[in-house]
Amino acid sequence: MIVQMKKITMIVQDKDKEEALSQLSSLGLVHVEYLSNPAGQSINEVHEDIHMISRALEIIPPGDEGLVSRQVENWGKVADTVLDLRDYRGKLMERRRKCQGEIDRWADWGDFDVSLIRHLSVKGIRVYLCEVPVKELKDIPGDAIVQIVSRKGGIVRCAVVSDKNMEFSFKVLALPEKRFSDLIRERKENEKQIKLVDEQLKDFVHFRNGLEEIRQHLEKELEFENARVGMGSAGKLSYLTGYCPVPKISVLEEASKKFKWALLMEDPAEQDIPPTLITNPKWVNLIKPVFNIINTIPGYREVDISTVFLLFFSIFFGMLIGDAGYGALIFIATAFAQFKFGKAMKDKSPLFLMYTLGMMTVIWGLLTGTIFGKEWLPQSVKPMMPWLAKGVNIQVLCLFIGALHLSIAHVWRAVKKAPSVLALAEAGWIGILWGMFFLARTLIAGTKMPFYALCFLGIGLIFVLVFTIHPRYFFKGLFLRLVTHFFSVLGSFTDIVSYIRLFAVGTASVAVADAFNKMAAQVGYSNILIVPITAVILLIGHGLNITLGALAILVHGVRLNVLEFSSHMGLDWSGVEYNPFKGKKTGLSNTAYGAEGEQ
Repeated sequence: MIVQMKKITMIVQDKDKEEALSQLSSLGLVHVEYLSNPAGQSINEVHEDIHMISRALEIIPPGDEGLVSRQVENWGKVADTVLDLRDYRGKLMERRRKCQGEIDRWADWGDFDVSLIRHLSVKGIRVYLCEVPVKELKDIPGDAIVQIVSRKGGIVRCAVVSDKNMEFSFKVLALPEKRFSDLIRERKENEKQIKLVDEQLKDFVHFRNGLEEIRQHLEKELEFENARVGMGSAGKLSYLTGYCPVPKISVLEEASKKFKWALLMEDPAEQDIPPTLITNPKWVNLIKPVFNIINTIPGYREVDISTVFLLFFSIFFGMLIGDAGYGALIFIATAFAQFKFGKAMKDKSPLFLMYTLGMMTVIWGLLTGTIFGKEWLPQSVKPMMPWLAKGVNIQVLCLFIGALHLSIAHVWRAVKKAPSVLALAEAGWIGILWGMFFLARTLIAGTKMPFYALCFLGIGLIFVLVFTIHPRYFFKGLFLRLVTHFFSVLGSFTDIVSYIRLFAVGTASVAVADAFNKMAAQVGYSNILIVPITAVILLIGHGLNITLGALAILVHGVRLNVLEFSSHMGLDWSGVEYNPFKGKKTGLSNTAYGAEGEQ
């Protein structure tokens, strides 16, 4: 459920605005709307400090559980040191890369004294390092001395010595800057220095938690500065606007009386963009982790589909993974995660969601008779619902689920529009959807198209055409509306047929499981030395299948809710999440760091 908001305007004397913001922050109720673009030196400084700490935290390796944290007395010095070490390590890595490149280039030449060759050149004796195709060795002048170093891939690496200037048709290499043994030593020294820097960075793990806390404090300070700078002003008065949930208005009113704020409350205007706050029962909030992953939130004037999303997403999950064995593994893995990490988790809804999804997968697997594949199971193991043994029946079920899912969207829209005649247009779309269901069933299953399905289509089309516009304007743009509705009707057909993906992906998952089971069976179980190989095949095969199933959930299970259902529901997912102001003046910004540095 999307919570109703009141738009509030708070007015205070200019001299009291920082104190008022501090008091408003302690309430944590108002989603602040900036009246002017927050900008200025103070904001830039805090931005830079947060960025600096964030970069340092990206470099510091994660610490082990139970690691003792150290207090950060001068966070600027700690972050600076970490960044300097990172830069130094980067230079060392670049040197090692270049050194390794030279080593790879000269590995086939062995170790030779570069300075000696240069000395001979001064004396008039020239040494040419050549890479010569075998067939062209004979082209080297006979008065030159040829010392072959190595042969590889039809290429001869050799040193050609002469007291004359010579030109060759083959490749002549420039002398390396260092001899091969020096390059090896330099690489070892670089690796030693890199390890030393890594050890130094590990020492900063103890400061990680402290830096995290300081970053959080600075983020609150940035929020405070944004609100302060973003306030409007009129003479000696300052004011801010924002939104407060209706159930919390009484708390805000009491605070305004206590702190002597002038407070104006009104309903949001049509052009306003209030934030979206969603509150649901705990069992519906199980789906919240999915919304967090896909980062979507409905607009304030839209609807919350969490309940429908949870119900159908669970069904889609079970059908897409489609295997009772995999469902049991999901359930067991979730139980282990809860045992291992449950006490440290503030929000356990991801765990309970996975329990639900694992259970739905087990149910669907048992209904279809699928446990780590199908073909390996004995004849005595049969689907709990034999009707689902035929693929065409599952396809029809997918079409039915699609029609039902999309019909819920139009029923919802009809209830919102009632008692307007526009609600009848939504009834028309429901008729079209079910007409399209029977058409798709006829095409896929070969069943006869019932007469009442044609009635659904006909009446639905009439309702959509007649009741989507005011009767006074019925004939205006009629042809354009006919063309538009024609393509919308075709779109409804393709939307319902798109639910066949549940069958296709589920069937593919079973086929992959059966394929790896056959591979394992061909290797066999007769020899104790072979059993580990068979186990590895099964482990890799079923592990890969579960991974592909997880990807299918994101690609298909989420899509059917976020795209197909939401388009019929008229959802744009254009909401701004309710984020109540909790900024604080911390005194940890760049100015404070500079003062510490001088001490």
